[in-house]
Amino acid sequence: MLERVEKSAHGYRPDLDGLRGIAVAAVVAYHLDLPFVSGGFVGVDIFFVLSGFLITRLIAGEVEAGNFSLTRFYERRIRRIVPALVFVCACTTAVAVAFLLPDELRRYASSLIAAAFSVSNIWFFEHSGYFDAGSGTQPLLHTWSLGIEEQFYIVFPLLLIAVFRWWPRALGKVVWLAFAASLAASIVLLPAYPLATFYLLHTRAWELLAGAIVALGLLPRAGSQRQREIATATGLAAILIGILVYTSKTPFPGASAVLPCLGTALAIWAGEGNPTIAGRVLTFRPLMLLGLISYSLYLWHWPLIVFTKLATSERLDVAQQAGLGVAAVSLAIFTWYFVEQPFRRRGSGGFTRGAIFRGGTLGLGALAASAAGLLALDGVPQRFPADVLEIAAAQADTSPLRDKCHFHGDDGRSYDDTCVIGDDVPPSVIVYGDSHGAEFSAALGEFAKVHHASIRQITASGCPPAVGFSFPGKDGCALYNTGIVQKLTSLPPSTIVLATYSLAWVREFPDQFWAGVERTITALRNAGHRVIVLGPVPDMPHASGIPAAVARWAAEGRDPNAFSFKVGVDEMGGVEARLNEIATAQGAIFVPVSPELCSGKRCKPYTDGAVLYFDNNHLSMSGAQLIASRLLVPVIWPEPSFTDLSAHSAN
Repeated sequence: MLERVEKSAHGYRPDLDGLRGIAVAAVVAYHLDLPFVSGGFVGVDIFFVLSGFLITRLIAGEVEAGNFSLTRFYERRIRRIVPALVFVCACTTAVAVAFLLPDELRRYASSLIAAAFSVSNIWFFEHSGYFDAGSGTQPLLHTWSLGIEEQFYIVFPLLLIAVFRWWPRALGKVVWLAFAASLAASIVLLPAYPLATFYLLHTRAWELLAGAIVALGLLPRAGSQRQREIATATGLAAILIGILVYTSKTPFPGASAVLPCLGTALAIWAGEGNPTIAGRVLTFRPLMLLGLISYSLYLWHWPLIVFTKLATSERLDVAQQAGLGVAAVSLAIFTWYFVEQPFRRRGSGGFTRGAIFRGGTLGLGALAASAAGLLALDGVPQRFPADVLEIAAAQADTSPLRDKCHFHGDDGRSYDDTCVIGDDVPPSVIVYGDSHGAEFSAALGEFAKVHHASIRQITASGCPPAVGFSFPGKDGCALYNTGIVQKLTSLPPSTIVLATYSLAWVREFPDQFWAGVERTITALRNAGHRVIVLGPVPDMPHASGIPAAVARWAAEGRDPNAFSFKVGVDEMGGVEARLNEIATAQGAIFVPVSPELCSGKRCKPYTDGAVLYFDNNHLSMSGAQLIASRLLVPVIWPEPSFTDLSAHSAN
């Protein structure tokens, strides 16, 4: 990912290899789910600052000397980035063809084209959603950071050349202005546009520019060794705080990214001079060696983790974590020695500039062409038996009314836009929830026809039925829920089913969720409604999708009826107990789902030839119909007892 520090007029700085070692170790440890590195993702930000420093120092030195060449610059980028990228992507593609199901392979092929053209960050921005496990199991997800860098280096050298040529005295002002504008955009846009802020260049450029500011000497030089000592220690402390304290819940990048980026910039700035005591940590030889192979290690670690998770569909255990770490380092050393180094050599025994440009174009073109072929062949479904493909097709077993009746809590739609499903009578039942209520609505609508009744569907993705609830990127959810509950409390008493992805909301925003759910139930019960609170649907958060997991199981010749996944009993039990407690306190009815799907610590998502989920947490129509028939229908439309029938006959 980064231009290696080379011996130049500026001299080789081993401490920068140490910084890269810290960065890649943090990222790998984070992706392996190792403890105590909950903020290891900031390793990418360390890389960005380092890259901005190293590349800017190189460009500025040549521009000042009057011998900068864009051709030579991009030749160096190709030598550094492309050979290892092509090699790893080629190996990853071979495994993908052998292992991924057709739909997964189509998605992979599309992301491979994006990686070949350095637009992975844009691709993953467009193909990600809330609680989207699919993006976390994409073998090329990590190439988003390469897209950021390469897009930056299309624009930044041209900017430097223009400023050096026409406004040399304005160089500092231009760079500082660009830095401030990008940082401000990152902070301001993060709450409303978290995905765009994370993935796109305009809100990440400031991190590379932080390194550029140091490289261009836009900060005063350290006045003493004591200043360098303090700066290095402070910088490393800031980096460690980010790695050890930040979590996936930390709003990022925005203001939170300033800490690790500033820490990296301080460490680089203080390293220009005599070694510091804290800086000696960075020259610890194993750390430096890790820095030398950091690019190859970064490329290899994520596909290894993804394919292992897809194969097991479970959280990595200690043995798997250790094995993957060793495998990633081993492959990185091999790639560094046999791929990176040969292509970086110039002169005798190396590759000429023409060969590098032709080879780079051919390599990336071959990746794109192979990906296009896989897309044209529709993911090559002929690789799997028909029964396996039928199981995998359960991912399409969703509510036929999703496009018409299900919406988002921040798209301006309201109660008046909702659907009535079932018989042609006023609705006596309402399903109110997030996306977990969509299939239940469709299933109950079918049962409603049998009972000459109808239901109203009020469901919105990413917006649980919790008054006052909101989270970054979903500010409209609170306004939407307020309007819905106000309308519901004005209606005559009816039966309202609350269905939500409670497991995920409790993991991410427990305090907001519990308070909001309690407010909702209280308001509905005070209005005289009969409230049914549906328990959490057991999920498989470490899988890309349950249909795919069952299909892979069946592809190995195993009985799909024997497939099961492990569930967090304590977590599930805790959420069920709290929902039951809130419901009981308000006179509502709590209906647990897990007893129908699980026994002990394991749950079965396949029964009677049907997959009960369409992804890793939503019940399919088959699953919703099963649960509705067994749990909800008897509560909503109880069959009259013998006594009731006798009394009715007497009348």
